[in-house]
Amino acid sequence: MEAVGYSVYRIWLLFLLFWLGQGRQMAPPGFVESSCRSRIFWMKLNKLLLRGKFFQLEINDPYAGPLLLDEKLASRCGYVLSEDVWGNPVFRASVLGCHVTNEADELFSLTVNIKVSSFLSMRAAVTYTYPMYCFYSSWASREIMCEENYMEVSVKTDVPAVSNDYTVAWMSALPETQNVAYQLWQLMFVSPSGRKIITVSDAAKLGYSFNNTLSRVYLRAPYHSNESDISMVSGVNMNMVTSTSMYRQRWLLLLIDTTVSCPVDGISFTDTALTWTVPSVIPTLVVQESTFLSKNILMGVDDQVIVNPEEKNYLLEHNETLIRITIPIGAEGGKLKSSISGGVYGIIYSIDLFLEHTWTDADWQTTKYTVIKSITTPFMPQIPTVINNTLPEERLFNVAFGHFLPDVSLVTIAIGNVPFTLREAQHQGFKIYETPFSNRTKGFILQVPFDDPYVLKEEVSFQKIKARFDVALKKVRTMDTLQMFSVRCSFNSSEFIVCHPDGTIMVSAQMKTVPAIDMSKTKLRDSSCKPREHDERHAFFKFHVTTCGTSARFEGDHIIYENEISYEKETLPEQSIPTITRDPDYRLTVSCYYRAKETLVLSAFASDPSTSPPFGSGTVVPRSNIAVHRRVRQALNVVSRVSKDESFIEFYEPNMAILKQPVEPVFLEVELKDKSPNTELYLENCWVTGSLESNSSPRWNITVDGQVAIERPKHSSAKP
Repeated sequence: MEAVGYSVYRIWLLFLLFWLGQGRQMAPPGFVESSCRSRIFWMKLNKLLLRGKFFQLEINDPYAGPLLLDEKLASRCGYVLSEDVWGNPVFRASVLGCHVTNEADELFSLTVNIKVSSFLSMRAAVTYTYPMYCFYSSWASREIMCEENYMEVSVKTDVPAVSNDYTVAWMSALPETQNVAYQLWQLMFVSPSGRKIITVSDAAKLGYSFNNTLSRVYLRAPYHSNESDISMVSGVNMNMVTSTSMYRQRWLLLLIDTTVSCPVDGISFTDTALTWTVPSVIPTLVVQESTFLSKNILMGVDDQVIVNPEEKNYLLEHNETLIRITIPIGAEGGKLKSSISGGVYGIIYSIDLFLEHTWTDADWQTTKYTVIKSITTPFMPQIPTVINNTLPEERLFNVAFGHFLPDVSLVTIAIGNVPFTLREAQHQGFKIYETPFSNRTKGFILQVPFDDPYVLKEEVSFQKIKARFDVALKKVRTMDTLQMFSVRCSFNSSEFIVCHPDGTIMVSAQMKTVPAIDMSKTKLRDSSCKPREHDERHAFFKFHVTTCGTSARFEGDHIIYENEISYEKETLPEQSIPTITRDPDYRLTVSCYYRAKETLVLSAFASDPSTSPPFGSGTVVPRSNIAVHRRVRQALNVVSRVSKDESFIEFYEPNMAILKQPVEPVFLEVELKDKSPNTELYLENCWVTGSLESNSSPRWNITVDGQVAIERPKHSSAKP
């Protein structure tokens, strides 16, 4: 029987140990770092080991078990959960926190559960139990902690023994104490609205936390409570809670000043530095200012004291009224980060600082005053510099742009309003390089061939081409525009052909015959199509693919338009046969290749977007079916639609008004449903009006007779 009983006990014990271990593991190496700075637990989690996961923190109560950490629990119990400037989760806790085990006001311990899951619901979470320990014995008579989400004051108490005699004669000295409960701590708050005496339990309902230890009493208060007040001290706004902790026991009436005051601003910025200012003397904490004596001032970054701030280019200075810390933008210990605001690229700088000021005065032998402050600068625009290194003779646009922080990766670049990934850009024939700069920034070099179809020919004239390509740098996840710029260059060329997306063809033909011919007498297939310009050795033609006898044929997924430049020979009078001429033959075939299905992007206004009308909007109304007449006088089945973006996958509903800003693109698709081989579709006239009526005035043309003729509105208040 004894053997059976022993076996049952052993099985039960093993089951208990197994149950206690379910779902709980020791944290993996490198996942958690912790330290004890002064009287604060510091714990940092490695963000790399949390990538793609979710986490929660639980505080282990020695009596009630684990409690989920939320904002209310954190501010009331002395906990902070935030991120450092590198994005690592950071947990801080006061050694006087609600769930901290306290041994003789010297040894403190706190256990935290770190729950990690791949799901937002935190199902199937793995729990890592992490204990922390802190030894702190160098308590000052009064210690004040100004954390991000709470203010805490702790005071040393020396309570005398209680006499067996009892009298109420001494009670009349302080009228406010007449109602103090017997053997029960109460708090008296003094604010502009008056005095309020409440129990500790009622104070907890308002977000306060009060308790006493072996040798200390502490009060923890939230910022901006109803019992608090804001006062300005030396130009800095201070959040102040004026309170007295009271305890009555027979002959003993204990009154303890638990007033606390913390700065809520004092941060200023320039383009090159940030400055944090804290008052040296705070009147509500130092009643007898004449006895005030500053003993020591320390500054730190994260949880590390900076012994020699000047070595890191920090500036710590103080006088009788102010303590000032100045940090250069980009200084060691903080982090510069790229950002976007209103489509403009810029940077922000963040750093986590703390200040510890120790002083003495007649009322409080020693006060240690600690402030922890996370500081982030406002957005600082950093307009990228664009350097045009193009050499026309190389027929290659060569552009460098920067400066960018190392956290910027060029993932997408839009050329001519068409986005490309780096791989797509390289496949297109663009060359992109990354180049470092000496100031720890970097830039990019972009090379685009002059003959690339995304290069816009702004001006094509006799023996000269003025070309431009537009570039937009975009943020990959949100597609917010980092920077837009255009690069222009003029190329001198004696012989070229330009095939515009709208079907316009421009050709500069060079005379290469012996003997020479008169270039003014060259022509296209339609003899009425003569050169626009010419000289002794060149002729310049401009025509549309639907004019001048241009032919079209399909080859694979391309449409090829062809015409021919020829010379009208001069012949002798027709008196005899055969005809005699001294002119050589001159024929030049002109071919333009177009993809059979391609998106054409046109800018609505030729001006810079920054000079576009600041107000107004446009409305586009796609119509489901319209009749189009061209050449053949019969109704054709044509459908027009407006796409939501350049992908032409999702479309707006027909006859629905679409609101557009003046510089926003509109993606139009017109489809010819007829399958007749003798029917073709081309864009003849396209225009913008200020109302829903297509024939209303004013009217601004985009294309006329199939050719781009962009007109800018004459009135800035017009609605395109």
